[in-house]
Amino acid sequence: MTMQRPRPRPLPYPRSAPPAELPSGTPLELDATLHPERSPDRLPLPRWVAMLAVGSVVGFLPWIVYLGFTLPAKVRAQHYDIAWLGFDCAMCSMLAALAYCAIRRHAATGPVAAVASMMLLVDAWFDVFTSSAGHGELALAIVLALCGELPLALLCGWVAVHAERIRARAYRSLHVRWERAIRTAEEAVAVSRTRVVPPPR
Repeated sequence: MTMQRPRPRPLPYPRSAPPAELPSGTPLELDATLHPERSPDRLPLPRWVAMLAVGSVVGFLPWIVYLGFTLPAKVRAQHYDIAWLGFDCAMCSMLAALAYCAIRRHAATGPVAAVASMMLLVDAWFDVFTSSAGHGELALAIVLALCGELPLALLCGWVAVHAERIRARAYRSLHVRWERAIRTAEEAVAVSRTRVVPPPR
């Protein structure tokens, strides 16, 4: 009776090719490796993006000066309730999108957090400066801004600024797990090759 040699487990990569490794580093560092002429802390953005941003700033400055001289201190607005209700619904939707992205650890968490932070700052600004001094409305708006909207805006801003760093940390963790799996597969192959098969009887 002859003993059959057990078949080795299939490798996670072909025998003819070495195991592929995930490149280490953040996307910015990988781009700097592929393009050494670029600075590692700069995004590969088209030049027209910067030109558009500068043009927008230059265009807004005269408009801000004009509004400073022409806007009245008091005004009676139509559909004031609908405007605020729509803005609060949009802000709540943005916070819900942030919660969804954070739970799923989506790559869009940083941009969504930046938008949510800006909307919270805008909400606090207009809540304070559109409230009347009577009946405690102004005091309530200031308390809500200091205890709710501004801290949450700072938290969202922190998430937006550190999103790339958090993603890089997760990327390095994935790289370590991948290397560990490769070493385990190589050790299993080495053990299977060193086994001695007894001669047939």
